[in-house]
Formats: sequence, C-alpha cells, structure tokens
Amino acid sequence: MKRYFSIILVFLAGINLLNAQDAIFKGTIKDSKSSETLVGVNIVSEDKTGTVTDINGQYSLKLKEGKHKITFSFLGYGTQVKQIDLKAGQDEMYNLDLVVDSKQLELVVVTGSQYEKKVSEEVVSIDVVKPYLIQNTNATTLAGAMDKVPGVNVIDGQATIRGGSGYAYGTGSRVQLLVDEVPMLTGDFSEIRWNFVPIENTEQVEVIKGAASSLYGTGAMNGVINVRTGWAKEKPQTTLTVYQGIYSSPRRDILRWWDKFSNPFMTGVFFSHRQKFDNLHVVIGANLNSLKSYIEHGDDQLARLNLKTKIDNKKVKGLSYGLNFNAMFQQFGRVFLWADADTGAYKPFAGSQSNDFYSYLTLDPHITYLKENGTKHSFRGRYYNVTRWGNRETKDASTNSYYFSYQYQKHFKYNITLTTGLIYTYTHSFSNIYKEFIKTQLASGYAQIEKKVKDKLTILGGVRYEVQGLYQRIDSIQIEKTTPLFRAGLNYTLGKGTFLRASFGQGYRIPSIAERYIDANVTSAIKIFKNPYLQPESGWTAEIGLKQAFKINKWLGYADLALFWQEYKDMIEFLFVVKNGTFGFQSQNITRARIAGAELSVIGQGNIGPIPVRLLTGYTFNYPADLGLDTSQKKLNVYLQNFFQSMGGVDSLNAKGSILKYRLRNVARADIEFDLGKFTIGYAITYNSFMDRIDGVFQLAIPGVEEYRKLNNKGIVVMDARLAYHISEKSTVNLVVKNFTNQEYSLRPGMMEAPRLFTLQYKLNF
Repeated sequence: MKRYFSIILVFLAGINLLNAQDAIFKGTIKDSKSSETLVGVNIVSEDKTGTVTDINGQYSLKLKEGKHKITFSFLGYGTQVKQIDLKAGQDEMYNLDLVVDSKQLELVVVTGSQYEKKVSEEVVSIDVVKPYLIQNTNATTLAGAMDKVPGVNVIDGQATIRGGSGYAYGTGSRVQLLVDEVPMLTGDFSEIRWNFVPIENTEQVEVIKGAASSLYGTGAMNGVINVRTGWAKEKPQTTLTVYQGIYSSPRRDILRWWDKFSNPFMTGVFFSHRQKFDNLHVVIGANLNSLKSYIEHGDDQLARLNLKTKIDNKKVKGLSYGLNFNAMFQQFGRVFLWADADTGAYKPFAGSQSNDFYSYLTLDPHITYLKENGTKHSFRGRYYNVTRWGNRETKDASTNSYYFSYQYQKHFKYNITLTTGLIYTYTHSFSNIYKEFIKTQLASGYAQIEKKVKDKLTILGGVRYEVQGLYQRIDSIQIEKTTPLFRAGLNYTLGKGTFLRASFGQGYRIPSIAERYIDANVTSAIKIFKNPYLQPESGWTAEIGLKQAFKINKWLGYADLALFWQEYKDMIEFLFVVKNGTFGFQSQNITRARIAGAELSVIGQGNIGPIPVRLLTGYTFNYPADLGLDTSQKKLNVYLQNFFQSMGGVDSLNAKGSILKYRLRNVARADIEFDLGKFTIGYAITYNSFMDRIDGVFQLAIPGVEEYRKLNNKGIVVMDARLAYHISEKSTVNLVVKNFTNQEYSLRPGMMEAPRLFTLQYKLNF
C-alpha cells in the first residue's frame, strides 16, 4: 500500500511540476483611434492555441515556457504579430492598440453564422444597410431603408425578397425580422410593424436572401432582416434630428382631394443618447411623428421610447446582463382600397377605412457569458404585447408573446465553430376579428458547425427541429411538427478578392393565427374568410454566387453575381374568392411553386480622386411559376423554356396561369452619395416592373383597377434626390426630395403611392 501511495505522490508532483512550466500571457486590446476596448479579438499562437478578448477587451493565454509567435487579428483591423520568450511561471503583460485597416472594404456581419465574420466569407447572400442610408434619406421607418436593398420590396407593409412572396394583405411574413438577434414578428398576424423598430439607434441592417429556417425558425422562409442597434462608446454620443415634410399635389389635379393651399405634411423628431457609466452601458432613443396623409383618412401619429442597458459584472470576468425596453403608442387611419383610379385615387373605398389605436411593448432581458477560451453562453428573452384599442379605453384585440432562447457557442482549435441552442415561444391572443382565445406554443432546437480549411475554404452545416401546439379555446389542440430542416454551404477563395459560394437551405412556415381564424369585413361588400384547415408551407432555396473585390484609385468595392432557385410546397397565397354570393379574400394552400432568377449587385465606398463616394446598386430578375395551375412546368425543360420566354414578356404565360400572382419580376435599385466640401449630394433610382398577374375577380370588383392596369402596363421608375450642407462637424441641414419627378404610380392594385415629398431635416450631434 505504501508503495502505491508513493507512486501517486510522485505522479501528482510531476503534474504540479508540469503546470509550473506554464506561463501566462495577458493584456488588454483597444482601438488605436478611439481607445475603446475591442471584444472578440483573436489571439492565436503558432501551435493553434488561442483565445479571444472578453467584453472588457482583456485576454489571458496559458502557454508553455519558451519562444512563441502570437498573432492578433480582428475584422476590419490590421493583423499584428508579436514574438515573445516566456519563462516558467511568468505572467507577462502585453497591451495592444489595433489600427483600422483602411485598405479593405470589410463589411462585418453576424446574421449568417451568428458571430462576426466578413461578408465576403459568408456562404449565403447578405446585403448590408449602413446608418448613413437611413439618416441621410430621412427614412422614418425601417421599410424606407429596405427600399434601397437589391431584390427587396416592401409593398403595403409586407416584405418580399427575390419574388419569394406576393402581395397578401393579412397573411404572415415569410421574412423574419430580428432586432438584436431576437425575433420581432407579431404573435397574431406574424407581421412586421415597421414603425416599432428603433431605427434611431441602428448601427447596421443585415439582410439574408433565401430560406434560413434552420437557423431562425418558422418565419425565415424567404429570408431574414436583422437590425443591429449600437452600444455606448467611450465618449457620450447624443443625436437630435428634426424634420418637416410637405407633399406636392399630384400631376393630375383631379386626384387632389385636399384644398389647394393645405397640402398633406409630416413632421417629427428622432432622439438618441448613448453613454457609459463605469460598468453600466445605457442607450436611450425616442421618436415622435405626425403625418397628415395624402390618403384621405390615412393620418398617422405615433410616439416611441426605447431603452437599452448592459452591466459588465466586475466580479465575474466576461459576464454581462441587462434589460431592454421599447414602447410605442400609435393612432392611424388604415385604408385598404382606393375609391377609384381618378378622383378617388387618394380616397378610401366606402367602408374600407378604419381608425385604429395601438399600443406596443417589448421587454428584453439578456445575459451573456464570454469565457477566455472563446466559449459563449447567452440567454435572450422577450415579452411582446400588441393591443388594439377600439376607443382608447376598450381592447378590441390583445396578443402577448413570450420568447426564451439559450445559445452555446464555442470556437475550437483548427478553426471549428459550433453554435447550438434551444428556443421556446408562447403566445396567447384574443381579437374581435376571430372572436375567441387562441394560444400557441413552439419549441425548437438547432445546431450548426462551421470549419475553415487553410484560410481559403469555409464549410458549414446546420439542422433545426420545431414542434408547435395550436390551442383553440380549450377543446381543440393541433400539433404540428417539422421534419428536420437542414442547411449547408461553402465559401472558397479563388484568388485575391475573389470568393465563390454555394448554399442550400430548407424553409418552413406555420400559418399565423390571423391567417387561419380572421373573419372580418373589409368593406360592406368584401370580407376576409377564415381557413382553420390551412397547412404549413415548406420549401428550400439553393444559390451559387461569385463575389469580386475591385479597386478604382482609392475607391474599394464588391461586385456580386448570384443565381438562385426556390421551391415551395403547400405555398400560402391570399386569393380572391366568392362564397355564398359574397366577394372576399382567403388564405389558401397552392400545391407547388418555383421561383428562379439572377441578381447582380455592386457596393463600394472610398475616394475617387479627392471625392468620397458611397454606392449601393443592384438588379434582380425572377420567374415565379405556379406549378399547381400549370402542371407542365414541373418538368424542368418546360420550366426553363418559360423562364427564358418570360425575359421578353409574359402575356401568354399569364393567360395560361403559369405565373404566381402579385409578383414583380424585375427590380432595380441604385443609390449613390458623394461629398463635395461641406456638401453631400445623393441620388437614388428605383425600377419596379409591372405586376403581371392579379386575381381577375379583384380586377373587376374594385373600381378603376382594370382601367388603370390597361393604361399603366409598363414598369415604373421613381427617383429621389438629397442635398446636405454641413454647417459644422456637429450640425447638418438636409433637403430630401422623394419621387422628385412626381410620378403617379401604383405598386399593388387598389392603392396609389405617394406623390412628391419635400423634407427639410436638421441633425445635431452633441
């Protein structure tokens, strides 16, 4: 026994001796210009031992004694290498200031993989909207900013990406909206409330194009819009923006319903303040807006207040937590259809308007624990309430949603990253338009693994599984399960600045409560019918893309070409139907649909000569085939024949019912901005092709729709312009003119878009 005891003591002593040979290399890393600490900087030795900086910018790396080559790298910053010679038991301190690499146009995103990486290394198409496009164009809602993104349309509040959705009033969104990685679709309609997004605090908006359900769940069948709001810097930042706009009279004076000298107008103010108090981070934002609408009875007033907080725990390194808050009250006139296409183009169809009062509230607790070895644990929650008030005192509808998520992420040696998590969502809702209490519960789990090979090839794979329970009253329970949803992709660096990507992702969407149970009148003659037997829709997206970086003088840019293919099963479309002699709309499953196309986009920033220039432009073509009505298109050769035929026109295809309804097949965007001394000049142009196919009954039932479409059967070009004068570094005045040629146009049948709008904006930073 003594012999064995002696062996154990010798063994333990050997372990202690080995540990004693280790040394600790540690320090803090900051931005060289702002002196702000940098979170997530990679520190790696030559043997692939590494770590990342925590929320305080600090790192600690355990190494064996001897000589080491340590590499410090961070997206958007120049890489630095340090040669060190450590002694056993030594603690060596090394603080470093990283310098921004101005030689690269490095857009950094998180949405594709749920951690920061270069957009050029993503396996899917991701577009980025920077704050200047929101602020300088006076986009009062997020929807206004989305109109700058190639392939994205927001029609009457509904988002569609590359033709993946048509106009469908009252149906749920196929595009998932995230605010700081937390879903923000409403619990009853599963729709985006664009006014509720705190754009005054937005750092950047990231848009994934194509099915992303394996990572973001049921609402991400056609893509994802992720709004990333900012945190406080080392110095306090305060921004105040006030604006006043006035609408021109339409080209045809008969469309004007207002008095000659009482034009519609809008006025508003944005406020944002960010500040750090020791270990407390605080961000406050607010928005007041009043619109005297160009549509009669379509006035809109809102007040929104939001707060973000984060506390860095002083005792537990890498631990932070906080609570975010957002609240809004809105009163607005909802108009669904015009009275006619002439004198009533900006007037509501009799009985189709309503005056609604809404309140919105979100409470978001969050906890993050980032360990020195690169392991990350995060918890995010959200309580989301939407209430409609019939007379400011009586609730007509109320929906409460509760969201809880836990995520584990680990960066392993040899460039392997694992991301996995669990999500639970509970919703209970009541509304007088479906006249009963309905609740849903959804649980899901997901995992994704990513491997980078020799800094050239990135391989990604992921899977998700969801289960939802739908409870109608207390006697009806419906359980819906997905099959496992998969995604896979790769990105290969072909050469300097040349990146080839390919991806496949499955999509899945459970119908919203409103789609199944809404039963209400739109007008005295038109209603929306419920469809409790509506089935979930599913599908997939495949894409191959090529991204090429280029340089002109000191101007850096990317050209991106993508070919995409989308397949849908049991696709949900909002169809015009007649039941018991009553006209109306109903959400229905169509058997199959296929949408394929191509997209070319160019982005860039930098100097051309002495002039700073920023550019975002793109063109998207898609052919949306209805395989249920025209079953011959299920054959690949027939579909491809129709695909190429549609490039020259779709008259015959439309007549056969070969294409999906309410789609825009050609969409082009361009926005350019440049600085000339104290002036900033911007110009934007948008082209939307004609909406080829709509419901025939809709065309006949709504006054003026058939005649208007016959006279206006071509695409529409709309141009905006802006001119800003920088009074000082902190003060700017900006004139924005939207639709400056005063085009009269309609994107979807039965609704006229806005005439020319002049807006004077003043922004003060202090």
